[in-house]
Amino acid sequence: GYEFEQNGSWMSKGTPNTLRRQEYWSALSGAAGQFYGNHYSWQFADGWKEHLDTVGATELTYFVNLPEPLPWYRLVPDRNHRVVTAGYGTYTTEGNATSSDYVTTASTSDGRLAISYLPVGGTVTLDTTRLRRIVLARWYDPTNGRFRAAARSPLRPARGIRLSAPLRNASGDRDWVLVLTARWDVIAWNRLAT
Repeated sequence: GYEFEQNGSWMSKGTPNTLRRQEYWSALSGAAGQFYGNHYSWQFADGWKEHLDTVGATELTYFVNLPEPLPWYRLVPDRNHRVVTAGYGTYTTEGNATSSDYVTTASTSDGRLAISYLPVGGTVTLDTTRLRRIVLARWYDPTNGRFRAAARSPLRPARGIRLSAPLRNASGDRDWVLVLTARWDVIAWNRLAT
């Protein structure tokens, strides 16, 4: 869906929250890309110039900036729930996109990176034995592009590690992105922390 539009009965109005779900679900499910548009700009409707710098467009830049310093091109969808083993919600194609609680995860085959999108926050259970060595766990706020350390991070390889997302992101919504990495690349992480 486009920002400020409703593009079908299953999709709610194109709010920033709906757009974030589309972006992260698509990317972590193996999509080749993501397209953004809004009601005003795609058709050059009256007021289109005033709708170029919208919340949805700004949050799309946070989505793009997250994986840039990481090996995102090696991410493979975790359809069998090997990294996030519980708390991943229910996959559905029925109903309203903003009512779905499905947590989408992708990880690299070398165990150096895993990214999960939690559309309604909550608690997930992890199997970090699927990843290499000690894992740095951080929560990424998709509404302002900032990180915060996850409780108990860094994590040692273990099954059954439970992590709870912060209650609300900067826009007051509950969606968060969990980033797990075994890379102790100081330059990359310093870049992500700013």
